[in-house]
Amino acid sequence: MKIWSEDADMERYHEMEEELIRKHHGEVAVFCEGKLIAIGKTIKEAVEAAKKRTGNRNFFVRELYTVKEQAESIFNGGRSA
Repeated sequence: MKIWSEDADMERYHEMEEELIRKHHGEVAVFCEGKLIAIGKTIKEAVEAAKKRTGNRNFFVRELYTVKEQAESIFNGGRSA
């Protein structure tokens, strides 16, 4: 089922979310035009790799944490519980 039919990057992330979190928990994934183009240990590392591969086209960056971890971070002001 397509949830993000208007956004190929978010749709691809949604399709891969469980696998990405399982294999790359705590890292950062970058998508461009519906394709996973980079994974890095930090946002800076992932974005630099994405820039090299895309020629600075727009891309979607996502930290690979579970929804629960993301919510806890928000409610704790960015600090781990």
